[in-house]
Amino acid sequence: MKLLEVNGGRLACWDSGRGGPLVFIHGMATAGELWAADLEPLAADHRLIVYERRGYGRSSASPRNWQAHRDDAAALIDALDAKPAVLVGYSAGASIALDLITSRPDVATSLVLVDPAVNLKHCLTPGFLKAIIGARLLRALRNERLGAEYWLRYVTSYSTGGTGFDRSSPKRRETLLANASGIFADSASGLPYVEENRLAAIQVPITLIEAKLSPPFLRRSCARLRAALPQVRVFTIANAGHHIAVDARDELLAILRESPPGA
Repeated sequence: MKLLEVNGGRLACWDSGRGGPLVFIHGMATAGELWAADLEPLAADHRLIVYERRGYGRSSASPRNWQAHRDDAAALIDALDAKPAVLVGYSAGASIALDLITSRPDVATSLVLVDPAVNLKHCLTPGFLKAIIGARLLRALRNERLGAEYWLRYVTSYSTGGTGFDRSSPKRRETLLANASGIFADSASGLPYVEENRLAAIQVPITLIEAKLSPPFLRRSCARLRAALPQVRVFTIANAGHHIAVDARDELLAILRESPPGA
């Protein structure tokens, strides 16, 4: 792990392996540290770059602005001389990746969206609103960690019952809860948004990986992206929820190794 100074802030970054660069952008309520370990086998074939967005882990305080996270990603890729890369965005990180590639098409050879949370104002459900309000109330009335845990149990819940959070190891759960402040900083930043009419300009191959058991707001997000990106290659992981690295790590790695097709 190394620390990079970009845009007046600090990003913790893991950079390993050789080959074409693959840059991973994590979402809300997760951690670069965990993803660096989850994706480590990809370093056998790629230069794997995973970082923690500002507000998480050892990176500096959140800018509370999604466009600033996009600019951070661009600055990191430039600083590491890692373009063009396979650009991978998970959850809200997919929104950052889409915003980045439509403003800086030179950064990527292909784009992978992993269970994306994009343009959520069009994807709201009663369960999502209840989870957001409940998490904020628990934070205000009790403490940040309890509020974060409430949100994590919802976002990793399965349509079949149970949650990925409960399936995770105690160490993983603790790492997630240690990033409670990052979760609420992202929440305070508003819902990430990318104008859908900009998506048609994307020229690189796009892969969408959707988790079939994720909460309905994420399924709606995937459906909207399939409609907006008719050229997208779609993989549906049947036995996974949003905690996809816990539920189906090997299947996820196999798809990422193949992106772009034939690489």
